[in-house]
Amino acid sequence: METKGIQQFLNSYSVKMIVVSGLAILLLIPSFLIQDIIRERMALSEKVKKELYAQWGGKQVVAGPVLNVPFTIQEQNENSQGVNERHGIAHFLPETVKTEGQLNPEIRYRSIYKVVVYEGKVKVKGTFVQPDVTQLDQPNAQYNWDAAYFTVGISDMRGIKNLPELVVNGQKCKVEPGVADTDLFQSGITIKANSIDLKQPLHFEIDLVLNGSEDLSVEALGKTSDVTMKSDWAAPSFTGGFLPVKREITPKGFTADWQVTHLNRNFPQQWVNHKYNTHEATLGVELLIPLDHYQKAMRSVKYAILFIALNFIIFIFIEIKSKARIHPFQYSLVAFALLIFYALLTSIGEQIGFNWAYLISAVAVTSLISWYAFTILQNLRTATWVTLLQIGLYLFLFTILQLQDFALLAGSIGLFVILAIIMRASQQIKWYSEG
Repeated sequence: METKGIQQFLNSYSVKMIVVSGLAILLLIPSFLIQDIIRERMALSEKVKKELYAQWGGKQVVAGPVLNVPFTIQEQNENSQGVNERHGIAHFLPETVKTEGQLNPEIRYRSIYKVVVYEGKVKVKGTFVQPDVTQLDQPNAQYNWDAAYFTVGISDMRGIKNLPELVVNGQKCKVEPGVADTDLFQSGITIKANSIDLKQPLHFEIDLVLNGSEDLSVEALGKTSDVTMKSDWAAPSFTGGFLPVKREITPKGFTADWQVTHLNRNFPQQWVNHKYNTHEATLGVELLIPLDHYQKAMRSVKYAILFIALNFIIFIFIEIKSKARIHPFQYSLVAFALLIFYALLTSIGEQIGFNWAYLISAVAVTSLISWYAFTILQNLRTATWVTLLQIGLYLFLFTILQLQDFALLAGSIGLFVILAIIMRASQQIKWYSEG
């Protein structure tokens, strides 16, 4: 009699629910392992991207030109014994700068990975006013105007694809690689002023053709800076410290315009040596690849507990309504089938893309679970309800994954509706026997 009571207790639905709930929590461990696998594949993808960027050209930042004038100050030593010379460089920013950038993007593949690179055509023109050394607060400084030079900052020199020339007041100036000083830029080109008369307004122009990847930016160094960028890439992200005052994004590409003045920055038009950092005045555009399959797979696996819990709840309802008995081991097999979906999604997505991989994986797992439910329950109608449940869940998840700005809203509303349906279904269940 005691053995029969223990058996009845173990077969009770309350105990079954406790066991199944613990099983659902335990089966979350494989979902964490799948997330680790996805992270590893994402890390490998990033490594491949960096290798390709290193060969093609990295993110490009163009700045300048800036006029630089060396100076010397002679100072008496404290004991009035001899003279000490102090050297420095005065930097003068342009009065106006107008930059026009045209990005021609291209998708490059290496093995199963893809990256976006571009060829950027950048045209920079503007003016310098006569340098006013009285604003520098360097008394007794002797300026070497004959040694003056212009510098243009270019973040990745490997990407330069033309032989640029700086044209100043109609005179072509020779361009030399590297920067003569690193007060403003770590890399770039230098142009010696030579015979240019610097004590008059200067009109300059330079054309650059650059290979780069993902991002093209410029530094707004003019007293007034006007920047225009355009491309046939339909998924831009505007970066840096300033947003465009005007932009137009269509499926055929984008056009964006910036207007920045010296009042929008935290540095003046002239200073000496490495006193200010101009990088805070950067603005530009990043060419985004829409949410790739790794990111979507990572987002989808976070819903594993929802899929397992809903399937377990439905199978418990089926047990109670049909008086069929389903062993916890069979629950485990259903859960493992649900987890296999994410492994299939990640591996197939690497080969053919996310959407087709999602369809193939969802159909495969739905077919497997539906077949297994039919063999257990021997009831076509019940197996059909299980199939509809899987289809509904996978459609719900796919919809959320396609949404970026409204994913949280759609997911919250969907979970609320699912909970309401489960509550309504639970009202049809007799949870206690009448005997």
